[in-house]
Amino acid sequence: MFTSFGDIVSKVLGFSTETKKSDVGAYFKTVQGTIQETKDKLNKIVADMKREGNPNASATETAVKTLIDNTLDKIIEGAKTASEAIGDASDPIGNVGATNVAGASGTGVNNLVKGIKSIIDVVLGKEGSAEAGTDKKADGLTSRTNNGSGEAGKLFDAANAGDADNAKKAAADASKAVGAITGADILKAMVKDGSEAATNAAKANAKDGTIAGAITLRAMAKGGKFAGPSADAVEYAPEVKGAAISAVTKALDTLTIAIRKTIDAGLKTVKETMKINANDTPISPDQSAPKATTN
Repeated sequence: MFTSFGDIVSKVLGFSTETKKSDVGAYFKTVQGTIQETKDKLNKIVADMKREGNPNASATETAVKTLIDNTLDKIIEGAKTASEAIGDASDPIGNVGATNVAGASGTGVNNLVKGIKSIIDVVLGKEGSAEAGTDKKADGLTSRTNNGSGEAGKLFDAANAGDADNAKKAAADASKAVGAITGADILKAMVKDGSEAATNAAKANAKDGTIAGAITLRAMAKGGKFAGPSADAVEYAPEVKGAAISAVTKALDTLTIAIRKTIDAGLKTVKETMKINANDTPISPDQSAPKATTN
């Protein structure tokens, strides 16, 4: 019933410098379609049980409705909203401006956040923290300052990321932030800060989680772009792209696993209600509805 999620995992792990924002949109669309298929199959099983007069039909219908209302529908709607927010954006997730090109927040950020929040509210629980990591920048490990040169906040600057030396330091700080936290931390930071993520990432004492969340949103958002340096810096763009790809991969890999675990737990409850072995072969509406067992 739930085999296609393996394909999603492989696609997430395959993200690269060639990955487009629309590929992230396609990921969410696949989540939407996969969960919708699961919902449809569950409804068909209930219908088949009722048609065959299965004595467990009523209890199963209640369990299925609970799973659909409390979990599946929220994931479906969230994935749909996130997918539509990104749309067919053809620019890469590691979209870095050329020399003296400002950063751009992109469009649809609020809806992207709204969609992701709808999903993680039901699959992540208490896992992850938006305040994860430290406020120490990569260069010198001193606390980050307000819009400080050579810090990750400069990736979102309205002018540029600084001269060649400072831009490279900013890129290294971004990589440090992403590497210091988990995918769950990133997801929590994304939905906590939303459209204010980039602003918060440039504030004094910004935590790694805040920065990584902002990087992930900028990487996913349609039209989102990281600021370019004020002078040519060959190493800058590849480092920023690497940080963006790593952040998106961490976030979506974690999201995929969390969705899978949540759905598996829900299906186990449904199986128990149907009075079949919860460890048996996955439910499939292509098979006959399970025969009732009584105690």
